[in-house]
Amino acid sequence: MGNKVLQLKKAAILVCLAGVTAAGVIAQTPPKPVKAPKTDGPTKVKIPTPPETPEPVSRMSGVTEKAIAVDSSVNIKIPCILQARVTINGWQRDEVRVFVKNGSGVNFKVHEKDPKSGKPVWVVIARQIQGRSSTPESECISGDRIDIEVPLKASVSMMGRETELRIDSIRKVDIKNIDGGVSIRNISGGIAASTYEGDVTVENSSGQISLDTSTGNILAYEVKPGQVGELFKAKTNNGTITLQKVDHRQIEAFSITGSLVFDGKFLAGGLYGFKTQNGSIKLALPQESSCRVSAWYGYGTINSEIPMKIETETDSPAGKRIIAKIGDGQATVNLFTSNGQIVIVRQ
Repeated sequence: MGNKVLQLKKAAILVCLAGVTAAGVIAQTPPKPVKAPKTDGPTKVKIPTPPETPEPVSRMSGVTEKAIAVDSSVNIKIPCILQARVTINGWQRDEVRVFVKNGSGVNFKVHEKDPKSGKPVWVVIARQIQGRSSTPESECISGDRIDIEVPLKASVSMMGRETELRIDSIRKVDIKNIDGGVSIRNISGGIAASTYEGDVTVENSSGQISLDTSTGNILAYEVKPGQVGELFKAKTNNGTITLQKVDHRQIEAFSITGSLVFDGKFLAGGLYGFKTQNGSIKLALPQESSCRVSAWYGYGTINSEIPMKIETETDSPAGKRIIAKIGDGQATVNLFTSNGQIVIVRQ
């Protein structure tokens, strides 16, 4: 009896050990891999499409660049440039390109197109505005540097606040600047340029020309009219006006405080006026000049290296006046200074 019980206990122990061993094996056995279904080709994974974004206007940080195709004789208007060094150049493409460094974005507004070609003939360049704005500065472009290329036959009008401006090789210019110098060259169809504080320089240009600065000098070199009767006019409140090889038959130069210098020739039938309140007048003329001179001067003198025939001479407490003729007197020249000398020298 005892042996049977002992044998039963041994059998139970063996059964328990077998169960534990089986459980350990089952726990350590990895699950069988799941086979992927068979397909005819590689599995295609669908990638979600990102939302569309506008194409950047520049590839460089801090730079804005835009361009638009236009008519070759396009009229460009820039309502406001707040602050920048501005360069406007003509080129042989029928395209307007604007480059702004470290400044605002720009936008083109087409106001009129040519009915035949469909190309813009009137374009406004203004600041790119996000949303709506009604402030006066809302259209003002600004930046460290602004370069604008336009067709050679283009006309440009611009308003500037604090800009140093250079314009080269276009047809016509109309510039109003508050603070900063203006340099213009190679303009074929006329110039109107004014700045409140800064120098104005014009070179190798033609057409009717009007230059104005409140505080600054004016220099014009090698300019001429485009049509008969066109006027050249220069005015400064405080500065010197220097005219060299200005071939207009009508010239008006006026300075409140500053000297006037003319180096050129008086053309037959021309009308010339040089006036300063406080400064001298110097004329450098060819020996064979022909003009009638009417000179009024208060505190000062008049001297001429070219022979003059005095026709009338008056002296009064208000000042002195002489009327004289050089050569045949074919041009009319009026000279006025309240306090300064009048000097005529040979070229």
